[in-house]
Amino acid sequence: MSGRFRPFRGAGRNADLGLLHETFFICAVTTILCIRTDLWLTHYPQLGGHGLHIAHLLYGGALMLTALAFLLTLLGRHVRWVAAVVGGIGFGFFIDELGKFITSDNNYFFRPAAGIIYLVFIVLFLASRAYQRRRGLNEAERVRNAFELIAEASIGPWQAGSRARALTMLGEVEATNPLRGPLLALADGIDATPDPEPPFWTRWGEAIARRYEAATQADWFGQVVIAVFTLWAVISLIGVFALVLPVGFDEGGAHFGEHSDAISRLSFLNWGSLVSSSVSGVFVVLGLTDLVRGDRPQAYVWLTRALLVSILITRVFSFVESQFGAVFGLGIDILLLVSVQAVARSETRRADLQVARD
Repeated sequence: MSGRFRPFRGAGRNADLGLLHETFFICAVTTILCIRTDLWLTHYPQLGGHGLHIAHLLYGGALMLTALAFLLTLLGRHVRWVAAVVGGIGFGFFIDELGKFITSDNNYFFRPAAGIIYLVFIVLFLASRAYQRRRGLNEAERVRNAFELIAEASIGPWQAGSRARALTMLGEVEATNPLRGPLLALADGIDATPDPEPPFWTRWGEAIARRYEAATQADWFGQVVIAVFTLWAVISLIGVFALVLPVGFDEGGAHFGEHSDAISRLSFLNWGSLVSSSVSGVFVVLGLTDLVRGDRPQAYVWLTRALLVSILITRVFSFVESQFGAVFGLGIDILLLVSVQAVARSETRRADLQVARD
């Protein structure tokens, strides 16, 4: 057994794996939305001619191959970021053609394809988060990540931020580790230069994040969140009644397959939307009830659950029914989720301060 081939034995985790995965997902999703928007604006042109059709899946394969070539050929932490961007764009090109490869007639416009694509990203994202939360970095992984940070000094001026991260990781390693002392001495002996000014988009993003965080601590922000959730719940309930009751929607008045349906005629998609929307609505009602009672922490738990049900379940059916138009509703759900979590963190900080004062 000792000679068994174990390719992942001793393979430590990257300290940046969370940000790398998020970069990959963001690039892939953005690519799909850009492709669909461009094709819609240009009336779905085809590249090629004389019986040839160059599918953009080929671009995806080429970009993913390029990302793999970077990882197999080049050293350095920065290469991984480039590979995450290039690979994410390539995966977006690739997965966008899913409809062609799960239908017998190569139907790019296969209606369930959008929902399946969305479900693929949900599964990948949840798997990534589960892997990240399984445990923190162990001692060997801290040493290896610190070593990679120190190795950056071999390709140019070593930045102060990288040095600080390396020292922090080594500081969490047991003093008995044989590599801790030599690596600390090596890091202390290398001069570090100040970190360069971040690019403008990073500065803008950080400024927006700071202002948003400051807004979440204001008293009016919680009231706005309550009002928005109330509106969100009302719209969800209206959608449920529109599904079940023949209230006389015109052809364009409801989503595809949802107008003037009786219960006996509801499809699986209708039932999925109906049940998941109802569950979200119940959670919102429970959350708003707790807010009225003054139990704000529990209220935010219920509101978070309502949004997670909507994002992880309801939106899957929405993408099947409404295609990529459902991305706008998804954006609202994500914005509400971020807002609720920010308000919950602010509430926790206030409670901790109050306890400390008492």
